[in-house]
Amino acid sequence: MSIDEARREVERAFEAARRWSDSAERRSMFEFERQLWTLLLAVGRAMVALFLARQVSRPRAASYKREGRTYVMGGNRTTQIGTRFGKVAFDRPVGRAQGNLRAACDLPVDRELGLCAGFSLSVVLAIARLCAQMAFLSARDTFRQAHEWMPSPRAVLRMVDAVGDQARPFLEQAPAPDDDGEVLVIQVDGRGAPMISEAEYRRRRQRRRNADGTRRHGRRRRRRERPRKRRTKGKKSKNAKVAIVGVLYTLRRTPDGLEGPVHKRLYATFESHEALFIWLRREADKRGYGRMQSLFLADGCDHIWRLQQQYFPDAETCLDWYHVVEKVWQAGECMYPEGSDELAAWVGEQAKKLRRGATRAVIDEIGRVFDSVPKTGPGNKGKRERLLKIYKHFLAHQHRMKYRDLRRRDLDIGSGAVEGAVRNLVGIRLDGPGMRWSRGRAERLLHLRCILLNEQWDDFVAHLAARDALKLPATPIPTRTHDAKAAA
Repeated sequence: MSIDEARREVERAFEAARRWSDSAERRSMFEFERQLWTLLLAVGRAMVALFLARQVSRPRAASYKREGRTYVMGGNRTTQIGTRFGKVAFDRPVGRAQGNLRAACDLPVDRELGLCAGFSLSVVLAIARLCAQMAFLSARDTFRQAHEWMPSPRAVLRMVDAVGDQARPFLEQAPAPDDDGEVLVIQVDGRGAPMISEAEYRRRRQRRRNADGTRRHGRRRRRRERPRKRRTKGKKSKNAKVAIVGVLYTLRRTPDGLEGPVHKRLYATFESHEALFIWLRREADKRGYGRMQSLFLADGCDHIWRLQQQYFPDAETCLDWYHVVEKVWQAGECMYPEGSDELAAWVGEQAKKLRRGATRAVIDEIGRVFDSVPKTGPGNKGKRERLLKIYKHFLAHQHRMKYRDLRRRDLDIGSGAVEGAVRNLVGIRLDGPGMRWSRGRAERLLHLRCILLNEQWDDFVAHLAARDALKLPATPIPTRTHDAKAAA
């Protein structure tokens, strides 16, 4: 439409909203607000149309060069543009390759406006943020409740893929926080998210036929055709791929003691433990690792501790206090009934020894309990195996159990920060009932959640808005299946 037509449309939309508000008819506040919101969205669409008409009318060269090819302005293209106010018709000139009229057209106006394959950047970012917080279907419905339209499921996947591609580069280029503390704390843990297996992916791609009539009957028939075997103890159907999560924060010295966590940052990947440690070391170097006091905390995963020695050899180490106490409870249950006063008293005594620095005394006590359990008798074999495993575990990590010294210096002894991080990053969004993820999309969503939980989303939006237009892939990224190795 022309600029004058767009102006008149704005006036008509605004007048409709004014008349609705100025009406003397009796109606409820709910009814008034619901209709007013629809009218205000119409005003917004009219103003967007006026803005687009103005931008199209700006003078432009008749020909231009892009990526080594000459284009000539010729002809127009009209499509629907998805905006925060709804779909708006957009008619603009296109560039045609000189000497090759059959080549793909160029859209210089779309590029100037920063449009993303028919959507505004604000729509793409809003959808990506919602998808990082909730299931895709819920994200689309939430967007529809506010904007009275929603992109297609396929478009949503393309948006998440495009924005997610930019998440890790943004995290990696972000500078160290200002006004950081004096003690750097590093924590690492992991949690599995359910992935789609190759067999399930093939099955989902098969065309479903409901020969029995309803979809309900079809599901019933498929359950009969593929009965599930009963899982034995310890066997899981999750088909999980572990996301490795790292947390960095500092503690600030004050006259009253250490204060923190300060500027807590989360980093995570499904790639591997070592990939996370490489990334974490770069971020730790930004924040002063090697030049300031550093503390590394984790649970009893031997692989994490091997990588700690390789990538953070200068950091003090601490085995998570709550992990150790849980092991003490397991040892006590081999001697006293679960829930008994004797068990609680014994565990309390061992915990008191650990807090006072008598780690060796606790290890010797567990060894004494092991020796006291007969080699034969009902359940004794399992008790002896658990006790021996705990004994060896404590023996291997006793140099990381200096809780008395750490507490005297007001340092952390628990890995609660990373325990909460794995729950918020992975558990809440990626480990829901019935979920099955593709490796690639899960990785992108994980990085988006890091940005959200690091409270860096506004900086991320500014970072994307300052760059060239975000390109949405023509199709969603292909599914990457994962088949977890069966437990030995």
